[in-house]
Amino acid sequence: MVILLVVAAVAATGFFLYSLSLLRSNKNLLRFFRRVAELADVVEDSPPSYVLERLRKKLKTIEDELAIAQRSRENILTLLDNISDPILFVEADGTITFANAAAQKITRSEPIARKIYEAVEDYYVIELFEETVRAWQTQESNVLMYVNDEKKHYSCRMIPVLLPRGERRIIIIMRDVTKEYELNELRKQFVSNVSHELRTPLTSIHGYAETLLNDPDMDIETRKRFLTIIENEAARMSRMINDLLDLERMESGEARFEFKETDMCVVVNYVLSIVEPLSKEYGVDVETQCENVTIWADQDRMVQMLLNLVDNAIKYTSLKEMGEKRVRVCVKKDDDHAVIEVSDTGPGIPKDALSRIFDRFYRVDKGRSRKMGGSGLGLSIVKSIVDRHGGQINVRSEVGVGTTFTVMIPLHREVEKQ
Repeated sequence: MVILLVVAAVAATGFFLYSLSLLRSNKNLLRFFRRVAELADVVEDSPPSYVLERLRKKLKTIEDELAIAQRSRENILTLLDNISDPILFVEADGTITFANAAAQKITRSEPIARKIYEAVEDYYVIELFEETVRAWQTQESNVLMYVNDEKKHYSCRMIPVLLPRGERRIIIIMRDVTKEYELNELRKQFVSNVSHELRTPLTSIHGYAETLLNDPDMDIETRKRFLTIIENEAARMSRMINDLLDLERMESGEARFEFKETDMCVVVNYVLSIVEPLSKEYGVDVETQCENVTIWADQDRMVQMLLNLVDNAIKYTSLKEMGEKRVRVCVKKDDDHAVIEVSDTGPGIPKDALSRIFDRFYRVDKGRSRKMGGSGLGLSIVKSIVDRHGGQINVRSEVGVGTTFTVMIPLHREVEKQ
């Protein structure tokens, strides 16, 4: 056995010396072997098998590092694709090298490798890009774009970046500010509406008060009529301010709701007792149909909600010049919801107004609404109450036939007391 080992060792040594002699006799092969040894990070006179093994391990290490780098790149691309704001990387000559999923939705199909002016349809974005390249400074501006025929507002920011090897890139980030813009417009509209709604009664109060002051000899009946108008206008302003404050507290979550088992028939009967004098005065019949339904709700808010709906139904039905004047209140159970319907035979609501009737101060007929003494906030309050109870409210209407409001409230709902 020992003899065999000695023979094998001698043979291996002879093969190694023979290989070295071949390498030395062939300069090109020798240079190649030296380069391989250098890449394997071993001395050049190392045995070929050892060099190849070291080279194999080094290649395996490089493959592992490349795989890690590839996974890292894929992870970064996935993260960028999941950002809701459009992001593009663009070369200084305008070639798009990257566009995340959100960016591809606002550009023409397959934007990668295309010029920015080919992929982006908005002229102002192109102009902003050219200014960024020219000045090589960050540019920022708001732009309006149409995406799938939908108006979108973006805050566009373009950041020039100089890469380590001198390559120039522009990072384009477009933050969707459509909701912020719409909220700002709603805020402006709200301020305008409040100003208008308060201006009308204030003008009346100021005018009649001034007349009273300037005419001390005014007869008693006229004076009484003027004072009545002043009182009514002041009461209307007071209702409006109280409704505004109540609505603001509900929408901000500050309003306190006391949830408990609430019998909806008790709510209906209580509301009916309140509106009965009004219905008789306006000549409107009110019918009720109530199943035994109990829900987890704030009873006072349920009364407020139903009273607003029934009060509106009675007042607007009374405006009908001909035909039946009737309001019907129905409460029933549907699976795991209580369904509250308030229907009337009034003048109805035009289709183009249905989407806005829950907006603050929106009135289908402004002149008639003011004569009724409403604040223009009743249906906004109704919707806020329904939302706080986890419910839904829908409206169906036909001009000249009538309107039906349908409220669905969950029968059982875990609500934290506030």
